[in-house]
Amino acid sequence: MDILDYLIKYLLEEKNEIYDNIPKDYIEKKKLYRALVNVREPLPISDEYLKAESKYLKEELDKEDITDVSNINAITEIYKNTNLKNPEKICLRQGDITKLNIDCIVNAGNSQGLGCFLTNHNCIDNQINTYAGVPLRLKCNEIMKLKDYYLNTSDVIITDGYNLPAKKIIQTVGPIIENYVTEEKINQLSNCYINSLNLAIDNNIKTIAFPCISTGVFRFPKDLASKIAINTVDEFISKNKNKLDKVVFNLWSNEDVIIYEKNIR
Repeated sequence: MDILDYLIKYLLEEKNEIYDNIPKDYIEKKKLYRALVNVREPLPISDEYLKAESKYLKEELDKEDITDVSNINAITEIYKNTNLKNPEKICLRQGDITKLNIDCIVNAGNSQGLGCFLTNHNCIDNQINTYAGVPLRLKCNEIMKLKDYYLNTSDVIITDGYNLPAKKIIQTVGPIIENYVTEEKINQLSNCYINSLNLAIDNNIKTIAFPCISTGVFRFPKDLASKIAINTVDEFISKNKNKLDKVVFNLWSNEDVIIYEKNIR
């Protein structure tokens, strides 16, 4: 049996559902598998499934171009003039954060801490949970049980990276903007970066990548969020000079790149 067929059938049988017509098209199979993983509650699962899933995700990863953090140029190697105090330790990268070989990536999660449950949603939380695999949600569930399944804004938790190239995942909860940005929201966003970096240092992490926290469905204005992220990280590095080797701002859209380049230069 095809490994992807096995994973799909296992997840369907687990839900007491029968699906006689699994798509033959590989892309459609992947979408169905991802949808089933996205909605799966953090319940016990067989070792056989976990081994099969790990094999499948590794095979998929082997088809991708993986970026090693050692190959990402620091700002000082790209721009002669910047606003940064530590351009030798800060980097910009455009691309998929789940395809980054690094000590740690940061996930912009939600207050429940279990990942996005929306099928095939394009948020970073969904992407990370999909490609890390079922073990990530299971581990988050262990942690969140102790926290009554609630993380305050700016809180952080850490897990292994499981099937991702990144060794660790730090999850933080960014502020949600309802009507306008307040001083409290600014401080909360800054603390997402500070708390993540402190947790990274506590776990001997030397290289870490951040997404643009809160600028998606949480509606934090991108330009202001970029300035907060850059200034907070730069100041943190100044106070912890020898504890971090590289901090990467991992950007997805061209708009994000333009904003970050402008604010750094």
